[in-house]
Amino acid sequence: MKFPLNSFGLLLASLVLASCGGGGGNGGAASAPQSGTITLTTSRPTLPLNPGNVLPYPGSPYMAEVQFTYRNNAGVITALTADATFTTSSPSTVSLSPPDDPSTEDINELATRVVSFPATTNNGSYVFFATSYDVAGTATVTASAIDPATGRTVSQTLNFTVAGSTPLPAALDVVPSPAGVYVPGSGGTTNSVINIQVRDGANQPVPNPGAADNVQVEIVGSPGGSTLSATSVNGPDSGPSVQTSTVNGVAAASFQAGTVQGPIQVRVTVDRADNNVSNGIADPISATTTVVVSDGKLFSLTLSSPNVNALRVNRVSDGAVPPEDLEPPDENGVPPDPDATYSLTISALAKDRQGNPVVPGTVIRFGVVDEPFNVATDTFSISGNDGNPLEGGNLFTAPTGMFATAGGGAGPGDVLVVFGDEVQGNTDLESALTVQAINSQTNLNTASNFNRNNTTGVTVDYGSVLPYVIARAQHGNITATGVTNDIGRASATLNYTVSTLGFQNVIWAQGESVDSVTGGNKRVTDAAIGAYPGLAPATISASPSPILGNRTQQVQVCLYDATLSPLQRVRLGFSFELGQGTGSVDGTSGAGLLGSSTGANGCVIANVSTSGVGASSGDSGSGTLTFFIGSYSTSVDIVVNLATLQVSPSTVTVPAGGPRMVNISIAARDSGGGLVPGVNITGTCTGGGTFDPASFTGTTDGNGLTNHSLTADGFMLGVTGICTYTADQGLSANVDFIGTNPTP
Repeated sequence: MKFPLNSFGLLLASLVLASCGGGGGNGGAASAPQSGTITLTTSRPTLPLNPGNVLPYPGSPYMAEVQFTYRNNAGVITALTADATFTTSSPSTVSLSPPDDPSTEDINELATRVVSFPATTNNGSYVFFATSYDVAGTATVTASAIDPATGRTVSQTLNFTVAGSTPLPAALDVVPSPAGVYVPGSGGTTNSVINIQVRDGANQPVPNPGAADNVQVEIVGSPGGSTLSATSVNGPDSGPSVQTSTVNGVAAASFQAGTVQGPIQVRVTVDRADNNVSNGIADPISATTTVVVSDGKLFSLTLSSPNVNALRVNRVSDGAVPPEDLEPPDENGVPPDPDATYSLTISALAKDRQGNPVVPGTVIRFGVVDEPFNVATDTFSISGNDGNPLEGGNLFTAPTGMFATAGGGAGPGDVLVVFGDEVQGNTDLESALTVQAINSQTNLNTASNFNRNNTTGVTVDYGSVLPYVIARAQHGNITATGVTNDIGRASATLNYTVSTLGFQNVIWAQGESVDSVTGGNKRVTDAAIGAYPGLAPATISASPSPILGNRTQQVQVCLYDATLSPLQRVRLGFSFELGQGTGSVDGTSGAGLLGSSTGANGCVIANVSTSGVGASSGDSGSGTLTFFIGSYSTSVDIVVNLATLQVSPSTVTVPAGGPRMVNISIAARDSGGGLVPGVNITGTCTGGGTFDPASFTGTTDGNGLTNHSLTADGFMLGVTGICTYTADQGLSANVDFIGTNPTP
């Protein structure tokens, strides 16, 4: 028999239970037949808790076999004419499953936990299975069937008990919501709910304690004006320590912030001895949590931008065509009608001094500058690392500064960005202030004052040690302000054209706050140097490829974004992979950055020099040169093709009657005449005289050379011989030996 899955009720689905009880009467008519009865039996009415929710399997300790039998009114086992139905009242305590059907090889019905299912009995008999779940308690299994004689529904029930452990506290969970609150009068949330769950050893909720409290909540250490409140069995309870009781294992207390900032530890205790704290605590179980109390005032900002779905390619038809009529963008997010501008989401996360989000609605200003910029040095023209703001004043100096002339000079209305966070102890001096006046090459005034750098309570001056940039906005704009939400985030949109992709910029977020020492105003700023990004994925290409090794060649490398717009002012990286020899690009050996950035067309010329590179073998090159930026890369093959073998000397005279020692130099050269190292060369000497040794095997060294030293003897006048040297790619060279008159 089969049990198709679509006939099973899913576990935890809503149930429609068959009516309970035996078959009904027939109104007292003596001649009416009586319905039969159902018998349900099991050898294991009590099952252990199944905390891991293990599925049924043969021999499972969490499973019981249930025998179903149908008898007619005479007590004889009788076949049914319709399916019987089996249902559990509490599927989180006990679930049901039929036996496995061997004919359905793709389904193991035994391992299918169900709430209710129909089954065809075997002449009034049937076996099914009940399996415990992860909630202790009692579940009622009901079997229902239609009596063949009367047509009435007959039902029978069987109770299963899933045993837990002793119903006393064994585990405790405490979670504050929220974990951070604010001092009264700050405008933020001042209350946190301490959520408590108490479970017994079987991971079940502890029983309700009745007319007693079973949970104690207290502030550990000095409360700092903070207080707790809860509902006790005796009524409302408040103070640094309160008691309350659980309902179905759940309790709660309220934490109200005081005026003292900082982390406040809250401890929750239950009594393992009797689940009662009203009569004292004999065997405590405790758990602690922390609620951070703060003032919600802006103390720090962190700029960020998402890596995914942050950039929007703007379209010409925005606002001009109904959205339902717009053609959708392609898989890279590029619309069919781009307007040559991009918009990038920029966010800032604002925190108070205790790390809580600032009070929602805090205003954050954003700004951007991008010129003047020195492309040759990849730095902003008016910048340095020796800036010195006057703490609490508006004077800024830099001993090596060129404020009046670099990049054409700075002027009133430009922005001075100081990266105080880059030097420890100067975070308070992170600034973005408008220039009021340029006094000299090294001295200027800002339109507003710098912070006092008094985070420690005392103003500290570290001198001329801070990085800075003076610039103005020429290529992009950004939303002027944003307001923080409940997690302290404020966002803005950076807008720019595709003609400036890759241009560097300085972006900042800034908000007003209060100096904790003086009580006066201060500005909190986070600034970062970035770039106007293109749309991913990028495309990087290099040509020509392959290039010849052991010489200097130029390679053009180009970088484009997903819209094929060039990415400019980008300094690409490179690295060599060579079996032997060395390589450099723009004078830098091995690996590094190109000497120049990409230009207006997104391309840059790389001067590649290699030497000592071995010959290529078969279809394989001699090495590769990879250009990359981030996760994007392209490679150029480096090949060295052997062209000639050269020998010196090419002719040797041997005096008759006497030996001659000869040193033959063998050189391997490529098609450009360059010497090639690592070339395997073999040689054989034959003829009328003798050679010692008559054969040769060698490999050219790093200079592309090898030597064969031999002795030629026994050459009479006019006798000749030859040494032939061969290498890969069919190359060969000969040295001729000729016998001459003996030397007088």
